[in-house]
Amino acid sequence: MDFFSLHMATRGLPTERRFLDYICDEESAVHKGAARIKTHYAPDGSGLLVVLSATGKEGTNTDEVRRQVIEDLARGISRFIVEVKEVELAGEEASKRYRFSSREEEEAVAGFCAKMLSGEEEGDRAAQRYRMNEIRTALASYLEEARYLDIDGFIEFRLKAYKDKLREMVDLAMEEYLLDQQYEEFIHLLQYFVHFQEPLTQLVHLIHKDDQEFGIYNEQFAKITPPSVGGVIAQMADQEMEMEDMVVSALISLSPQRIHIHTSRPEAQIIATITRIFGERVQLCLQCAHCISLSKESRPKNQETSGS
Repeated sequence: MDFFSLHMATRGLPTERRFLDYICDEESAVHKGAARIKTHYAPDGSGLLVVLSATGKEGTNTDEVRRQVIEDLARGISRFIVEVKEVELAGEEASKRYRFSSREEEEAVAGFCAKMLSGEEEGDRAAQRYRMNEIRTALASYLEEARYLDIDGFIEFRLKAYKDKLREMVDLAMEEYLLDQQYEEFIHLLQYFVHFQEPLTQLVHLIHKDDQEFGIYNEQFAKITPPSVGGVIAQMADQEMEMEDMVVSALISLSPQRIHIHTSRPEAQIIATITRIFGERVQLCLQCAHCISLSKESRPKNQETSGS
């Protein structure tokens, strides 16, 4: 007895194999031997056809096997859509909604979108699980009444709320891309300005504490207060930079020949930004007495964080 027939538009053998792996996982009726699966390509070449049926194994309850297969398909297909197809679906939505100036721009937006969809952050992972559960519920409800499922058609016409959410995420990815472009343009402007700026100070020590706390010192490690920045750079900083603007503006106003950054977190984003703007003028210091002191100050916080 055939339970269900599935149709999936051809995506290539690797994707088709992954799809079958998702619907025939270790918890499935197929894996347990209560159901069998047959696959072949549609005569019109439109895609892969998958037929699931009961094995007729002695002692099995057909209704129970059918319920198990519904659960398998809802679980497997929802995971397949979110974990495999989702980035492709988002890319299709992006192409519909925006006119990209180049292939590189399109790929950059796709990269931002993929990062949000992949669940790299805790909030993203929770959203990913929510999308998966919503699709799973919709699939289970549909399969209770129907024996044929066209996966692409189901996504297009039965998952409208899901498609709306994808469009929102595409718009967010586009916003992230535009902000990133503005930031890059601003960094290039500052690099250009610094390149032609005459040095006013021989050496500045920059003590980096925590994420955004800095102290600026002269060659003798006496704390200095830089003059305020005027003109175009100040306007740009006010418009474009947030937490980084004060220290960058201060360094630009001092225009040092060399900048020694003392930090216990050389990987911090703000350190990378300063290094990009001032280039060869920057030297990272990790082992002097000031750096060792910074390391000792930050260690209890790190240990507390790792222990919590």
